[in-house]
Amino acid sequence: MNIKISKLLSTYSFLGLIRYLRMRVMGRELLVTGSCHCCGNCCRKINLEGERGWLRLEKDFLKVLHDYPEYHRFVITGKDEQGFLQFSCTWLSDAGFCRDHENRLELCTNFPDKSLHFCGGQLPPGCGYAINEVRPFKSYLDDVAGKKAGS
Repeated sequence: MNIKISKLLSTYSFLGLIRYLRMRVMGRELLVTGSCHCCGNCCRKINLEGERGWLRLEKDFLKVLHDYPEYHRFVITGKDEQGFLQFSCTWLSDAGFCRDHENRLELCTNFPDKSLHFCGGQLPPGCGYAINEVRPFKSYLDDVAGKKAGS
């Protein structure tokens, strides 16, 4: 098995891998739309990645903590239906806001990441974002350019 497929299998769920391959064949891409509703739900059920993909074992989380001490703010709260560890952020206030919003982690500022679509995850209830499979805008432009060239 080549390295790229191996990496995909460690990062994506089985369903996510099928989504990825189907999107490649169909020439589609992901588009994130919407805005944050400040519900705090994304801070209560977090999946984290390590060197070999999404974390499943506490010992792998301890390795991540060694390299990224700022991740001490996360506590393990259980596992999801795929066996990935779930975390909650201790910096979340009772009002649902980050206690240090201006200095939050890159993981937090980049939410929602498109990889969520491929790892089998879903956006939390109340989230104002959506992740959709769309036809790339460039393909529309290519169609228009092709029609003009054929005229």
